Amino acid sequence: MSGPAAVVRTTALSLGEWHISADPEESLACIGLGSCVAFVAWDPVTGLAGMAHMVLPDSTQGRESATAPAKFVDTAIPLVVDRMTARGARRERLRIHLVGGAGMLQGVQRTNSMNIGERNTIAARAAVRALGLRVYAEATGGGHGRTVRLSVADGSMTISSPGSSAVAA
Repeated sequence: MSGPAAVVRTTALSLGEWHISADPEESLACIGLGSCVAFVAWDPVTGLAGMAHMVLPDSTQGRESATAPAKFVDTAIPLVVDRMTARGARRERLRIHLVGGAGMLQGVQRTNSMNIGERNTIAARAAVRALGLRVYAEATGGGHGRTVRLSVADGSMTISSPGSSAVAA
């Protein structure tokens, strides 16, 4: 009897980075998500996983949208989904998770324009819907940062926050 393959390496995504993989010995991670949102997708048939560490909701406000498309929710999600389907994933099988989007300015009077975490989460939900997909699960909002890790081998995820133990998602 054998279990899932042991993860040999972790690919940690920095702000505005994305990655896809079908390597069962790899895990993908976004470490220390605050107001940023991680888009996490996994196809259980192909074993193909994708992740993006998204910083801002709207690419029309940034000059670097062409050079850093994963920095923006509205360009990162279609990019990752397109690259995954180009490698054999099927859109209808994707298990999509959203993680992050915290309100990190607790105690500070916030305006709608300052609440980047909430705006990122709303934009991510809208981008997923615009592609005709649905969010399988999410861990968003609140006032604390999170780290998410995805095992490419079996699609299992862990989400942890400072001062708490990891929770399997």
